[in-house]
Amino acid sequence: MDTRHSVTRCLRECGLDLRSAVRSRRRGRLDAARLRMTASAYDPDSSELITPYVQEVRLIAERATIELRGRLIEDRHTLVAAIHSGAVPVVVQYEERRSDSPALLDRWGRSVAEWRTAAALCRTRAESIAGGANLRLAHYWDAVWQRQSAVDEDPRTRPQDWLPGRITLDADWNEPDSWLTAAPGAPSVLTTALRVLDGGRARAGRPAA
Repeated sequence: MDTRHSVTRCLRECGLDLRSAVRSRRRGRLDAARLRMTASAYDPDSSELITPYVQEVRLIAERATIELRGRLIEDRHTLVAAIHSGAVPVVVQYEERRSDSPALLDRWGRSVAEWRTAAALCRTRAESIAGGANLRLAHYWDAVWQRQSAVDEDPRTRPQDWLPGRITLDADWNEPDSWLTAAPGAPSVLTTALRVLDGGRARAGRPAA
């Protein structure tokens, strides 16, 4: 699922691959005349610069990353079910009986580690999608900047850090364990078991998965 080939194919299917540069630049040249001021006069966070094209690219990236996350959960439904069912005996043993069971915790921890590894690989793909979308925006704004500079007879180059509409992954990508729960952040058997797991590994001197 998470090979270089699949990342490349995903970018191509979303229209975020390198071949989209020509289309992005063409749209940038068209939009350059529609901006009421020169692009360089705007703060990159200005709402004036969230043009329909920028919105389009951002929506494409958002939809693609949401689909990635959904596909991960669907493809790993057996693993997710095993993690949920395995959380119950962990909570019973550690929270109710107040008795350590390293073997039990280790067996369940391997399933959690497998999930976290899969989620990390999925995040890599999502970062590639965000990067491809930002590349499209960079080509677009390069064209806007160059066309307006030509009109002003004042050649300028777009600063690399000037990228209105820049796309970043939302905070949920930093907490893939929350995807396992119906209500992220709400108290549950699973969140309790995960706390026991990470706390137990930390006490054992091993980094949490």
